[in-house]
This record gives sequence, C-alpha cells and structure tokens, in this order.
Amino acid sequence: MHAFSLGTRRITDSWLNTPVSQAEVSNWLSTVARLSRQSALAASDDLTRPPGFSTALSSAVFGEARADTLLNNADVEYLLSFRDAVDIPARNRPDVAWLVRDGFLPLFADATLRPREQMTRARVIHVIARILESRGTLALQKGTTRPTTGGALILRSTKNRDLPIAVSADAYLFRAFGESAYQTRTLTLVGGEPIIFHVNSRGEADYLEVRPAPNGAAADRSSPYANWMATMSVAEVQGRLSRWSSGIGSLTDLRVAARGSSRRAIDLAIIGTSGTAHLRGGRIRSALGLREQLFVIDRKYDDSGRLVAFTFTGRGWGHGVGLCQIGAYGLARQGLTYDKILKAYYTGIDLTKMY
Repeated sequence: MHAFSLGTRRITDSWLNTPVSQAEVSNWLSTVARLSRQSALAASDDLTRPPGFSTALSSAVFGEARADTLLNNADVEYLLSFRDAVDIPARNRPDVAWLVRDGFLPLFADATLRPREQMTRARVIHVIARILESRGTLALQKGTTRPTTGGALILRSTKNRDLPIAVSADAYLFRAFGESAYQTRTLTLVGGEPIIFHVNSRGEADYLEVRPAPNGAAADRSSPYANWMATMSVAEVQGRLSRWSSGIGSLTDLRVAARGSSRRAIDLAIIGTSGTAHLRGGRIRSALGLREQLFVIDRKYDDSGRLVAFTFTGRGWGHGVGLCQIGAYGLARQGLTYDKILKAYYTGIDLTKMY
C-alpha cells in the first residue's frame, strides 16, 4: 500500500467514503501499470466513474484490450444484465463485463452499478486490491503466528518454517471481523492467528492482516484436548443413562436443566415418552463417558424428523474444580510466574513459606 502513497493516518472512514479525484485514480492506476509491468497509463477523461475506470484498470493490468478481444457482443450483453447496465457507454461495456464477471467490480445491494456516479476512494481501492491480489502482484504471503515472548513476531510459514519478522514502524495493521478486515492502531497476538502479510524491500512487514486464532486466546489453547466433540446415537445414550432413567419410556431428548457458576452442567434432564428423570453433579460426565461437564448439546434428525443422535461439544478434560495443567503451561509461556499462575486459578489466597 505504500507504493500507492496511502499514509496510515489518512485511511479513515470519512476519507474512504469521499468521492475519489481524477488525480488520485490516475496516480493509483499508474502504480498498477508499473506493478503489472505494463507501459504508462493512457490518459482518460473519466477515471472516477465505473465505466472509464474499468477500461483504464484493464489497460493498466493487462496492457492490451483483453475484454474487447475475448468477449463477443453476446457475452457482454449476457453479463451486463443488471438494472442500470444501459447507462454504460459502448466503448466501456466489455471491460465492465469482464470485471463484474470475475468479481473484481461488485454491484451494489440493489443490483445496480451506478455507472454515472463518482466512485468513492474505498470502492476504487477495493477493486484495485482485488484484481492485483488475484494475480499475485501484491506479493502477499500467508502464515500463522507463533506464541512468543519479548514482543518478537514469529510466523510459521506455509512451508512449516518459523520466521522472525521485523514490523515496519508505519505498517498497515488490519484485524479481520467476519469477511471484512478493518484497520487498527495495534494488534494483540496470542499465537495461532492466520495472517496475511507483505514484506517491503527492507525486509520489514509493512502490511499485516490478522484473523482470530481458531482456538481462542485462553491459556489452554495449545492443548489438543481444549476442544472436543462426541456423537452418540439415541439408543447408545439411553443405554448409558438407563440406571438413572428407569420408567421414562423411550428417550426423546436431553436438556441441561441447570449449570453451575463455571457454566458446567450440574443437572441433566432425561426426557422420555413416559416422563422425565434428572441426573445431577459429577455423575453426568461419568455416565455419558464425556471428558468434561462443560458442554452443549446438538441433535441430529433423520429425513422423517425423528431424533437419531446427540452431539456433545465441549471444552476441557477433567473435573473442573482445580488447576488446569495445560492452562498453567500456557500461562507460563506467557511469562507468568508460579505465584501468579496459582492465584489465577485459586483466587483470594496467600502463599506462605512453611519451612
């Protein structure tokens, strides 16, 4: 992004949502042409609106008139079937059709392109970034952050190598929320986050786009047992619970009737055709053969709507009333001393020397 002369402090909502100027688009497309190793951008009088911008962008990326050569009139008319396509000048129609078809130039939510409206900076930058990224021109790399101490950034590359990365002081930092990424002033990394980054000519990362780590940020995230899932048929569940559910008839459902302060199940309602029974306390885990009582229940039905199985999705492996060994290890990796780790699990305590 530095190649496009976009300062990190300039990228604000108000700046992005303001109509782009002719000079800005011209400068950005000249950079696109240089990155794509094409000749200098040809002058145009209509770079700020979708039709003229599309033709100029196509020229900057491909050089020759690709869309006009490879799309015939039938293709163009077929692709430009949205509401206001009639407002696109004939000379620009193949280029717009090409970019719309490949998803680089998206329509608005009302299925219009608004060819006569001046584009915002955000829309122009978005289209340019999409097409350059698809062609590998931006030289973006992918990796996964590693747990580190001392503030260093270590990335696990796609080749399973750990790479220390220096981050530029004026790097662009983005945090992904859902399908979109948003600029932020700081990034907090715990290890395990998927990351897209760009390294400049000085060997520094000047662009970081981070997605949340799938295992979250808790100290036990490094454990392969932190998250688990178990699926059992209705007959299997009823068999395991038969000792505590006599007289309820055929099993029709399971419900967590109550949870304790740690959100663990402490009362499981066993619902049948002839009544309901309750299983309470630590017996829930042992009776069902689950690792933990910190779980939720999903149900699977057949094509006729009949319940056929239960899936228990949970977290942890233990009784849930003491210190997690993996969690303690994770806190130690974060730099916490033994006394702070103990007080993290056992609140309100004092450590005293007994000898």
